[in-house]
Amino acid sequence: MELTIDELASRAQLPVRTLREYHTMRLLPPPERRGRIGVYGAQHVERLALIARLQRRGYSLAGIKDLLSAWDAGGDLTTLLGVDSGPAAPDETPLRITRAELRDRLPALTAAAIGPAVAAGLLLPHGDEYFLVRSPALLALVADGQRAGVPLAGMLDVIATLTGGLGTLADELAEHILDHVAPSLAATGDADQLQSLLQRWRVLLLQGTASILADRMGAALLAKADGDPVGEQLRAAIDRISIGATTDTAGTIRHHRT
Repeated sequence: MELTIDELASRAQLPVRTLREYHTMRLLPPPERRGRIGVYGAQHVERLALIARLQRRGYSLAGIKDLLSAWDAGGDLTTLLGVDSGPAAPDETPLRITRAELRDRLPALTAAAIGPAVAAGLLLPHGDEYFLVRSPALLALVADGQRAGVPLAGMLDVIATLTGGLGTLADELAEHILDHVAPSLAATGDADQLQSLLQRWRVLLLQGTASILADRMGAALLAKADGDPVGEQLRAAIDRISIGATTDTAGTIRHHRT
Protein backbone atom coordinates (compact mmCIF):
# COMPACT_ATOMS: atom_id res chain seq x y z
CA MET A 1 0.00 0.00 0.00
CA GLU A 2 1.41 3.36 -1.04
CA LEU A 3 -0.66 6.48 -0.44
CA THR A 4 -0.07 10.19 -0.75
CA ILE A 5 -1.05 12.36 2.19
CA ASP A 6 -4.23 13.38 0.33
CA GLU A 7 -5.14 9.74 -0.28
CA LEU A 8 -4.42 8.88 3.35
CA ALA A 9 -6.60 11.78 4.52
CA SER A 10 -9.42 10.65 2.27
CA ARG A 11 -9.17 7.07 3.49
CA ALA A 12 -9.15 8.15 7.15
CA GLN A 13 -11.85 10.78 6.55
CA LEU A 14 -9.68 13.48 8.12
CA PRO A 15 -8.49 16.85 6.85
CA VAL A 16 -4.92 16.92 5.56
CA ARG A 17 -4.14 19.63 8.12
CA THR A 18 -5.08 17.19 10.91
CA LEU A 19 -2.58 14.64 9.59
CA ARG A 20 0.10 17.32 9.50
CA GLU A 21 -0.68 18.21 13.11
CA TYR A 22 -0.45 14.53 14.06
CA HIS A 23 3.04 14.58 12.54
CA THR A 24 3.98 17.67 14.52
CA MET A 25 2.78 16.06 17.75
CA ARG A 26 4.54 12.79 16.87
CA LEU A 27 1.28 10.85 16.90
CA LEU A 28 1.84 9.64 13.34
CA PRO A 29 5.14 8.16 12.06
CA PRO A 30 6.83 10.06 9.21
CA PRO A 31 6.24 8.77 5.67
CA GLU A 32 8.80 7.06 3.51
CA ARG A 33 10.37 9.37 0.96
CA ARG A 34 10.12 8.87 -2.79
CA GLY A 35 12.22 11.81 -3.89
CA ARG A 36 10.25 14.83 -2.69
CA ILE A 37 7.04 12.86 -2.17
CA GLY A 38 6.03 11.33 1.15
CA VAL A 39 4.52 7.85 0.82
CA TYR A 40 2.25 6.35 3.48
CA GLY A 41 1.47 2.69 4.03
CA ALA A 42 -0.63 0.24 6.01
CA GLN A 43 1.03 1.16 9.33
CA HIS A 44 -0.18 4.74 8.94
CA VAL A 45 -3.74 3.62 8.17
CA GLU A 46 -3.69 1.35 11.23
CA ARG A 47 -2.23 4.11 13.43
CA LEU A 48 -4.99 6.54 12.42
CA ALA A 49 -7.65 3.90 13.09
CA LEU A 50 -6.14 3.30 16.54
CA ILE A 51 -6.08 7.03 17.33
CA ALA A 52 -9.73 7.33 16.32
CA ARG A 53 -10.68 4.31 18.44
CA LEU A 54 -8.90 5.68 21.49
CA GLN A 55 -10.59 9.07 21.05
CA ARG A 56 -14.00 7.37 20.94
CA ARG A 57 -13.14 5.61 24.20
CA GLY A 58 -12.48 8.88 25.96
CA TYR A 59 -8.73 9.35 25.56
CA SER A 60 -7.41 12.86 25.06
CA LEU A 61 -4.68 13.56 22.53
CA ALA A 62 -2.23 13.84 25.43
CA GLY A 63 -3.21 10.38 26.69
CA ILE A 64 -2.97 8.91 23.19
CA LYS A 65 0.47 10.45 22.75
CA ASP A 66 1.69 8.84 25.98
CA LEU A 67 0.25 5.44 25.02
CA LEU A 68 1.75 5.50 21.53
CA SER A 69 5.12 6.61 22.89
CA ALA A 70 5.12 3.64 25.27
CA TRP A 71 4.05 1.34 22.45
CA ASP A 72 6.75 2.62 20.10
CA ALA A 73 9.29 2.08 22.90
CA GLY A 74 8.38 -1.60 23.02
CA GLY A 75 5.39 -1.71 25.37
CA ASP A 76 2.58 -4.14 24.64
CA LEU A 77 -0.48 -2.09 23.72
CA THR A 78 -2.97 -4.65 25.03
CA THR A 79 -1.23 -4.53 28.41
CA LEU A 80 -1.12 -0.74 28.34
CA LEU A 81 -4.82 -0.54 27.57
CA GLY A 82 -5.92 -3.36 29.85
CA VAL A 83 -8.55 -5.48 28.10
CA ASP A 84 -8.66 -4.07 24.59
CA SER A 85 -12.20 -5.19 23.74
CA GLY A 86 -14.27 -4.00 26.67
CA PRO A 87 -16.11 -0.83 27.68
CA ALA A 88 -13.49 -0.12 30.39
CA ALA A 89 -10.47 -0.58 28.13
CA PRO A 90 -8.62 2.51 29.42
CA ASP A 91 -8.44 0.73 32.77
CA GLU A 92 -5.44 -1.46 33.66
CA THR A 93 -5.47 -5.21 34.06
CA PRO A 94 -4.37 -6.11 37.63
CA LEU A 95 -1.04 -7.94 37.80
CA ARG A 96 -0.65 -11.20 39.77
CA ILE A 97 2.98 -11.45 40.78
CA THR A 98 5.13 -13.67 42.98
CA ARG A 99 7.33 -12.43 45.81
CA ALA A 100 10.42 -13.26 43.75
CA GLU A 101 9.14 -11.38 40.69
CA LEU A 102 8.24 -8.45 42.90
CA ARG A 103 11.75 -8.33 44.32
CA ASP A 104 13.17 -8.40 40.79
CA ARG A 105 11.20 -5.25 39.98
CA LEU A 106 11.70 -3.56 43.35
CA PRO A 107 14.94 -4.81 44.97
CA ALA A 108 14.40 -2.54 47.99
CA LEU A 109 11.03 -4.17 48.74
CA THR A 110 12.22 -6.33 51.64
CA ALA A 111 9.95 -8.40 53.85
CA ALA A 112 9.75 -5.47 56.27
CA ALA A 113 8.60 -3.15 53.47
CA ILE A 114 5.74 -5.37 52.33
CA GLY A 115 3.43 -4.06 55.07
CA PRO A 116 3.91 -0.38 54.17
CA ALA A 117 3.45 -1.21 50.47
CA VAL A 118 0.15 -2.93 51.25
CA ALA A 119 -0.95 -0.06 53.51
CA ALA A 120 -0.13 2.45 50.74
CA GLY A 121 -2.41 0.60 48.32
CA LEU A 122 0.33 -0.59 45.99
CA LEU A 123 -0.05 -4.31 46.76
CA LEU A 124 -2.73 -6.71 47.94
CA PRO A 125 -1.71 -10.14 49.38
CA HIS A 126 -3.06 -13.02 47.29
CA GLY A 127 -2.23 -16.30 48.99
CA ASP A 128 1.13 -17.14 50.52
CA GLU A 129 3.38 -16.44 47.55
CA TYR A 130 1.47 -14.01 45.39
CA PHE A 131 0.40 -10.39 45.39
CA LEU A 132 -2.08 -8.48 43.27
CA VAL A 133 -0.92 -5.14 41.90
CA ARG A 134 -4.06 -3.20 41.02
CA SER A 135 -2.07 -0.65 39.03
CA PRO A 136 1.02 -1.99 37.25
CA ALA A 137 1.64 1.62 36.20
CA LEU A 138 2.08 2.67 39.83
CA LEU A 139 4.44 -0.25 40.41
CA ALA A 140 6.51 1.00 37.47
CA LEU A 141 6.36 4.52 38.93
CA VAL A 142 7.82 3.31 42.23
CA ALA A 143 10.55 1.38 40.38
CA ASP A 144 11.41 4.48 38.34
CA GLY A 145 11.63 6.53 41.51
CA GLN A 146 13.99 4.04 43.09
CA ARG A 147 16.25 4.03 40.05
CA ALA A 148 16.30 7.83 40.20
CA GLY A 149 17.52 7.69 43.80
CA VAL A 150 14.28 8.25 45.70
CA PRO A 151 14.04 6.04 48.83
CA LEU A 152 11.34 3.37 48.72
CA ALA A 153 9.64 4.93 51.75
CA GLY A 154 9.36 8.23 49.90
CA MET A 155 7.78 6.60 46.86
CA LEU A 156 5.32 4.69 49.05
CA ASP A 157 4.34 8.01 50.65
CA VAL A 158 3.49 9.29 47.17
CA ILE A 159 1.37 6.20 46.45
CA ALA A 160 -0.41 6.51 49.81
CA THR A 161 -1.23 10.17 49.12
CA LEU A 162 -2.57 9.28 45.69
CA THR A 163 -4.69 6.31 46.78
CA GLY A 164 -5.94 8.16 49.86
CA GLY A 165 -7.05 11.15 47.82
CA LEU A 166 -8.74 8.95 45.24
CA GLY A 167 -10.48 7.05 48.04
CA THR A 168 -11.98 10.28 49.34
CA LEU A 169 -13.09 11.23 45.84
CA ALA A 170 -14.63 7.77 45.32
CA ASP A 171 -16.66 8.11 48.54
CA GLU A 172 -18.05 11.48 47.44
CA LEU A 173 -18.94 10.21 43.98
CA ALA A 174 -20.62 7.13 45.46
CA GLU A 175 -22.80 9.35 47.64
CA HIS A 176 -23.90 11.41 44.63
CA ILE A 177 -24.70 8.27 42.63
CA LEU A 178 -26.69 6.66 45.45
CA ASP A 179 -28.50 9.86 46.44
CA HIS A 180 -29.31 11.28 43.02
CA VAL A 181 -28.37 9.20 39.98
CA ALA A 182 -29.45 5.67 40.93
CA PRO A 183 -32.94 6.60 42.26
CA SER A 184 -33.66 8.65 39.15
CA LEU A 185 -32.65 5.84 36.79
CA ALA A 186 -34.34 3.17 38.90
CA ALA A 187 -37.61 5.03 38.50
CA THR A 188 -37.46 4.44 34.74
CA GLY A 189 -37.27 0.67 35.24
CA ASP A 190 -34.37 0.43 32.77
CA ALA A 191 -31.59 -1.51 34.53
CA ASP A 192 -29.29 -1.30 31.50
CA GLN A 193 -29.29 2.50 31.63
CA LEU A 194 -27.51 2.55 35.01
CA GLN A 195 -24.89 0.07 33.81
CA SER A 196 -24.31 2.08 30.65
CA LEU A 197 -23.89 5.30 32.62
CA LEU A 198 -21.45 3.73 35.09
CA GLN A 199 -19.38 2.30 32.25
CA ARG A 200 -19.21 5.68 30.56
CA TRP A 201 -18.36 7.48 33.81
CA ARG A 202 -15.62 4.98 34.54
CA VAL A 203 -13.88 5.85 31.27
CA LEU A 204 -14.43 9.58 31.70
CA LEU A 205 -13.14 9.58 35.28
CA LEU A 206 -10.04 7.61 34.31
CA GLN A 207 -9.13 10.02 31.54
CA GLY A 208 -10.20 13.18 33.32
CA THR A 209 -8.28 12.36 36.48
CA ALA A 210 -5.14 11.53 34.50
CA SER A 211 -5.34 14.72 32.42
CA ILE A 212 -5.86 17.09 35.34
CA LEU A 213 -3.24 15.39 37.51
CA ALA A 214 -0.67 15.58 34.71
CA ASP A 215 -1.33 19.29 34.13
CA ARG A 216 -1.24 20.16 37.81
CA MET A 217 1.92 18.16 38.42
CA GLY A 218 3.64 20.05 35.62
CA ALA A 219 2.47 23.39 36.99
CA ALA A 220 3.54 22.46 40.53
CA LEU A 221 6.99 21.39 39.32
CA LEU A 222 7.51 24.67 37.52
CA ALA A 223 6.30 26.70 40.49
CA LYS A 224 8.55 24.90 42.96
CA ALA A 225 11.56 24.96 40.62
CA ASP A 226 11.28 28.68 39.87
CA GLY A 227 14.73 30.15 40.54
CA ASP A 228 16.28 26.71 40.98
CA PRO A 229 19.39 25.90 38.87
CA VAL A 230 17.51 23.06 37.15
CA GLY A 231 14.44 25.21 36.53
CA GLU A 232 15.16 25.93 32.87
CA GLN A 233 15.96 22.30 32.11
CA LEU A 234 12.76 21.26 33.83
CA ARG A 235 10.71 23.82 31.92
CA ALA A 236 12.16 22.63 28.61
CA ALA A 237 11.47 18.97 29.47
CA ILE A 238 7.87 19.67 30.47
CA ASP A 239 7.31 21.66 27.31
CA ARG A 240 8.60 18.78 25.17
CA ILE A 241 6.32 16.17 26.76
CA SER A 242 3.18 18.31 26.89
CA ILE A 243 0.60 17.81 24.17
CA GLY A 244 0.92 21.40 22.97
CA ALA A 245 -2.37 21.46 21.08
CA THR A 246 -6.09 22.04 21.33
CA THR A 247 -8.93 20.56 19.30
CA ASP A 248 -12.37 21.97 18.55
CA THR A 249 -15.68 20.12 18.34
CA ALA A 250 -15.13 19.47 14.63
CA GLY A 251 -11.87 17.67 15.33
CA THR A 252 -9.63 20.44 14.00
CA ILE A 253 -6.29 20.46 15.85
CA ARG A 254 -4.42 23.68 16.55
CA HIS A 255 -0.82 23.22 17.53
CA HIS A 256 0.69 25.67 19.98
CA ARG A 257 3.59 26.06 22.35
CA THR A 258 3.71 28.43 25.29
